[in-house]
Amino acid sequence: MSDGLTPQRLAVTVTVAVVLIALSGLVIGVGPAVILLAVFAAAGAVARVVTPVGRAFAVRRRAIDVAVLAILAIGLGFLGATTPLG
Repeated sequence: MSDGLTPQRLAVTVTVAVVLIALSGLVIGVGPAVILLAVFAAAGAVARVVTPVGRAFAVRRRAIDVAVLAILAIGLGFLGATTPLG
């Protein structure tokens, strides 16, 4: 068994992190949780840019992944900062 970060382990880690951030909305409020999700998406875009091609689990082109994550981060950040979320 490899101790390295496999694509499956990374996928599970990211999924658990997103669920934990979403659930944190129950404790810290929805607005801050949405901002945290925006930061997480932005970090994903940066990670996709800096990860070497041979190490990345890639199905699509890098530019598409980065664009989608960046748009998601901007949209979530805008909504989290401007929408009154109960």
